[in-house]
Amino acid sequence: MFNDSRWEMRDYPRLFAASEAEALGITRHYLFRTQRCPIILPGVRMDRETLESRRTPRWADDRWEWDSLRLRAARMKFDQVLADHATAARIYGWPMPANFRTDPRLSLCTEDLALRVRLPNVTLRRSEQITAARWLDLPVLAPADVFISIAPDLTIRDLVKVGDAAVGRWHGPPQLTVDTLTDRVGQRKRLRARRRLRDAIDLIRPGVDSPTETDLRLWIVSVGLPEPTVHPKISSDLDRGDIEPDLGYENARLALEYEGDHHRSSPTQWARDIERDEAMRDAGWTVLKVTRRTDYRLLQAKIRRLLGLT
Repeated sequence: MFNDSRWEMRDYPRLFAASEAEALGITRHYLFRTQRCPIILPGVRMDRETLESRRTPRWADDRWEWDSLRLRAARMKFDQVLADHATAARIYGWPMPANFRTDPRLSLCTEDLALRVRLPNVTLRRSEQITAARWLDLPVLAPADVFISIAPDLTIRDLVKVGDAAVGRWHGPPQLTVDTLTDRVGQRKRLRARRRLRDAIDLIRPGVDSPTETDLRLWIVSVGLPEPTVHPKISSDLDRGDIEPDLGYENARLALEYEGDHHRSSPTQWARDIERDEAMRDAGWTVLKVTRRTDYRLLQAKIRRLLGLT
């Protein structure tokens, strides 16, 4: 699966089968009396003194690197397994609730119905309805199937945030489309949380830039306001061309911009934001800023008034 330049080469400890240690020049002393070669999975160790460079997302944290190490270790033992469920969602970089982000288990799946994996903190799902994919050289369940697999464990709001990320450009080109997801759900005869999946898919919108934008849009709809457009285009005289605020109502010329803390902490971003806001106002638009400290009751009243709904 293609990924753009938002990755870099990082060094990882080399993985090796414990049975091959002697052939690699790794003595029993290093295996059992030092911290050079800790166990990744039973039968697979890593050599901290021998490094390999591998493609890694720029946004990847220690947990992502640990997931990728354990997944590659699992493939050394069982070459037909793929990352599944929470593990796959983390590898794709989707915005997951806390229990998914901290789940210590390595979730795997396979089409081999006879395969058995009995390892600590490793789960295996066997199914004939599995589509394999590769993402940054890692064997992962296809995005649409991952979305379906996590649906029973997520709220509709969390599913929409995941869907917005998967069809958007958070970490490179879109990982799937709404049509692909709709078709995949329709093809499955037996499916848990089918209604929840369909309701979530109806709310997924391409082009969303962050989970906070999704939360803002869903809140607007939940209080009975019309759904705003994601990134409406506003003509401007700026060198960068059209401006696309986070959300907007074209007929009312009303734009909503979510301001994270990085907007204030980065002088460059702060200056760009001021320039954007002035250009939108010059084009006759009203700009409402939203932060995590915003009083949403007042925000709702402002939107209603500006839309002529009061």
